[in-house]
Order: sequence, then C-alpha cells, then structure tokens
Amino acid sequence: MLEHACTPPKGWGRGRRMAMVAGIAMTLASFTPAWAQDATEAAAAADQNRQEAIEIVKDMARYVGGETDITLSFDSELEVVTPQMEKLQFNSSGKAQIHRPDAFRLSRTGGYADVELLFDGKSVTVFDRNTNAYATEPVKGSIDEAIDKLRGDLMLDLPAADLMIADSFNALMADVVEAKHIGRGVINGVACEHVAFRNHDTDWQLWVEVGERPVPCKMVITSKTVGAAPQYTIRITDWHSGTQFPAGTFTFNPPADARKVAFQQLAGIDEIPPSGAMPNDMTSAKGAATSGESK
Repeated sequence: MLEHACTPPKGWGRGRRMAMVAGIAMTLASFTPAWAQDATEAAAAADQNRQEAIEIVKDMARYVGGETDITLSFDSELEVVTPQMEKLQFNSSGKAQIHRPDAFRLSRTGGYADVELLFDGKSVTVFDRNTNAYATEPVKGSIDEAIDKLRGDLMLDLPAADLMIADSFNALMADVVEAKHIGRGVINGVACEHVAFRNHDTDWQLWVEVGERPVPCKMVITSKTVGAAPQYTIRITDWHSGTQFPAGTFTFNPPADARKVAFQQLAGIDEIPPSGAMPNDMTSAKGAATSGESK
C-alpha cells in the first residue's frame, strides 16, 4: 500500500487517532479570528468610555447637589434660524444665588430683556426691569417644585436648571441613548472633562471641572428636530459655594412705581427679540434652548 504524509504509521490504534482528533479540535477551538477579537475589544472599550461619561456626570451631580449655598455667573448664547436658513445668535449674561432647599435669585440681561426671577419658598416672582412690571405666583416647596411650576404652568425656565436641582443626575440622564467621554478641554482657563450625550431629539455636551470640585463649566444643547440644528450654550463662571446670604436676599421688594401684572402680560422677557422684530416664521432654537435651560 502506498503511504503518504497523511497516512498514520503502523501500530496506531483507534485511541491514538481519537487523541489526535481531539488535539486538533482543541487547537481550532482556541483560535479566534483577529476581526472578532478587534470587535470584542472595541465593544469593551466603548462600554468603558460610556461608563466614564456617566460617572463624570454622577460625580458632578453629587457634588453640586450637596452644596447648600451657591453663587455663580453665566453667559448664554441662543441660536435662531431664519427662513433663509441664516443662523443668528443672541447673547445674555446673568448671575444666580441659590440656597437649598427652597430659595434662589437669578438675573439675566441681554439685548432685549433685563429680568430678575426670585423664589423664597412661598412664591415665585418675575420682574421685568425694562417695563418696570412684575408678576407673582404662589409656589410652596423646594427649588425643584418651583422649577416644575415655572416650566409646566408659566412656561418659563431657568438657564441650565437641571444642573442645579437636587436630583440633577436623573434629570440629565433621562432618555439618554448614547454617552461618550470625549476627553479633556479648557474653559476660561479651567481644565475640564468633556462628555457628550445623545437623546432622541437633542444632543448635549457638558464640560465639568477636573479635580475635587467637579462643577459644570459649560453646556451645549443641539436641537436635532430644527433645520440647521441651532444650539443653546451656557458658560458658568465665578462659582462659589458656602456663601452666607444676607437676610432678605430672596425677598422681592418692588420699586415704588412698579406695576403688578399677570404672568401672561410679561411680554418681551425672552432672550430673542419680541414678536414683530424678526421674521414671523423665524425658527428659533428655543426647543434646544428649553432643553438647555431645563437640562
């Protein structure tokens, strides 16, 4: 009989052949294609990156939520889109004083509005300095309850309100479908962790200070449901905590000649020009801005 390289030597029995087959099977089983290894490693790296982004937001929320008295300044940018697909940007600046659990005072000044908003645990007041008019609504409870009342019934919002409420982590992470830790960035000379998240209708980015004081430094909200994807941006500066506020800080004392009106009569307190000053069918980023202000 002719023999060749695949012919086993004489004396090989069934046991040896089975052992050889088993050895070959084990070798094949231990072999994983390179592309499968790459895919597995990429999935693990992506999951780790996602967890890093979530932990950065969680640490920020824990730190901010644990601060009782906070003062800060901010600058905001609101984009609108004209019917000709031209993007315009409107800018405002302001300051906030926050006392947990039940008081805040916020001012915002822009090219079209000069507004102050106060909450003292019993009522919320909005004062329009341009028209010297104010409106007050009874609201009892916490800052979170006041924000819900402003949003739901009065259609008003604080800039980046969800960064300041007690449970900011769950508020920010609601409906998130994708999370990424982008890396590091520098905002106003401060080193920050840069994270990015996607919801179904918005994308949002957050920069959080590196180190033992993980406070928010910048937030960008992009609307995916509005043509040209306008954005709302807020930069937070001069963050201080532990400040003892003087008595009366959160009490509204109207000027002697100020008019008390209904909330519906407070026109022109938005960040964009009042109706008629811009094209009627101009699409603003208020959808994105509202997400930004309520994120």
